[in-house]
Amino acid sequence: MPGRNATLIFPCCVPEGAAYAAAARQRGETVVAASSLTCDLTAHKFENWFRLPTVYDGDFPRQLQDAVVKYDIARVYCPVAAAHVALTQLAREGRLSVPIIEESPSQRHAREHKDLVASAEGIRGLVQEIADGRSPLGVLEIAAVLRQSFAILGESDEAKIGALMAIFADAPPGDVVEIGVLAGRTACVLAMMAERHGTGAVLVVDPWSSAEACQGESTVEVRRAVESWETATLFESFIVALLPIAAAGRFNYLAASSQQAYRIWSERKAVDTPFFGTVGYRGAIAVLHIDGNHDFARVSEDCAQWMPHLAPGGWLILDDYVSFHCVGPRRVGDALLREHARRVERTFVCGKALFMKLAGI
Repeated sequence: MPGRNATLIFPCCVPEGAAYAAAARQRGETVVAASSLTCDLTAHKFENWFRLPTVYDGDFPRQLQDAVVKYDIARVYCPVAAAHVALTQLAREGRLSVPIIEESPSQRHAREHKDLVASAEGIRGLVQEIADGRSPLGVLEIAAVLRQSFAILGESDEAKIGALMAIFADAPPGDVVEIGVLAGRTACVLAMMAERHGTGAVLVVDPWSSAEACQGESTVEVRRAVESWETATLFESFIVALLPIAAAGRFNYLAASSQQAYRIWSERKAVDTPFFGTVGYRGAIAVLHIDGNHDFARVSEDCAQWMPHLAPGGWLILDDYVSFHCVGPRRVGDALLREHARRVERTFVCGKALFMKLAGI
């Protein structure tokens, strides 16, 4: 028998039901679940499940009230729109003695969409400022990038995502290369922007290995976080996230170190994987995003290998140029700014990353 003050999830047979239950367990909240299905394939996900008739059944109000008493239910979470309407009506008529928590699914969707569009409108201002008004991206396109990318695990914020979108407006034709992928948040942005602007094929590189990612110069907290990564899961989630987004023949990955990937890319100019097929590359880079191991020596090595292949007018992005956890990217970035001072057409910092546009030699 569940404890007092339980939350009823009804109907529980949609993904939102299991998601609410998982969050409730983290809060120490007691939940019970119910649906009207004769065979509910989600029932095993809940410790306490029972069947209720449909909201259209004349006996539904009585059976629901009986369940409120039997299971000590204090509130109802309803993730299905039509059922939410029916339960709200019962509450108004005084036939449901406990409140319905949270807004209806349709109301929540409308609110979340409006919030997303509002964010996209703000980001569009940043995009146009960085792109000197040349970006063709509209508010809804930016909203699409935000929705897709922020559904993926990552630490890049809206400012950095906006800046990544902006630089494609004046990036030259060429390959788009990312060192350090994790679950693919920025890889998603690069893939969408390269396709939108016709820039070139995208190659993302990550060994998906905690040993390779271990950063000796970072704080203890960062090292422990890296050690806790389930790298096989991160790789799988990257594939799942990018499969519906990546353009056929124009996106691929290498599960290898930056050095190994460089040899393959520079010598073969092609990458073949079972998920994305065979993709050819030009050998000249339009956008280079360095976000791998942040130790000074590793960042220096990544830049020394890949930067000579930047096309004239190409962009370099050094992630975590501004960081509380490491100094490697800043040391490398400052050295590059001094070394290439005459070639730097433009540079700025946004979302903790250093953006640098370089002219030809």
